[in-house]
Amino acid sequence: MLDKLKAGYSEFIDNNFNRDLAEYLADNGQFPQTMFITCSDSRVVPNQITNAKPGELFITRNIGNFVPPYLGENSRFLATASALEYSVNSLEVKNIIVCGHSSCGAIGSLFKDLKPNENNIHIVKWLELGKNAKEKALKALPNGTIKELRDYTEKISVKMQLDNLMTYPYVKKRIEEGKLKIYGWFYNFRSGEIFCYDKKQDKFVPLLEFEEE
Repeated sequence: MLDKLKAGYSEFIDNNFNRDLAEYLADNGQFPQTMFITCSDSRVVPNQITNAKPGELFITRNIGNFVPPYLGENSRFLATASALEYSVNSLEVKNIIVCGHSSCGAIGSLFKDLKPNENNIHIVKWLELGKNAKEKALKALPNGTIKELRDYTEKISVKMQLDNLMTYPYVKKRIEEGKLKIYGWFYNFRSGEIFCYDKKQDKFVPLLEFEEE
């Protein structure tokens, strides 16, 4: 595998490395317009699906693309919260996208009876952030199959992360000032399609058909 990565690096440095852009970013710093919160899943590649160049996306990845609710100094999940704090207050991004995806392992794990042990103790703790989405799915689809529940939860979870974003005072403030917008995306990596949550219709619509409020 290392040989494959080395070959890939060689291809990148010889044919794909944009030296002028790299030098500009090195000299001037980063000024991304969008924070992109998505899953750690290796099948989701933000720059690829958006065709974004280096410096355009401030990417934060975690298992399940969860946004912990704001708890101030009492927060237990600091990595994502600190990235959010930095992107909004320091980089002053204009957009935040929470992007979920199909066949999400984190969402699937919510429907398994995981018991904490020395190999998964942090995973089990982290997955607590998805329990509310699971409960909503069970309530909405009381007779649903596991697949139906998973599919529903993958999308309802994205909506709930948008709600969690609004618990951060500085996010809410900048939205109210018209300086920030938040979006919920769902990426089907089998088809390559991206859907965006439309608040007016309360459903996910194809991204290219999504219209701003």
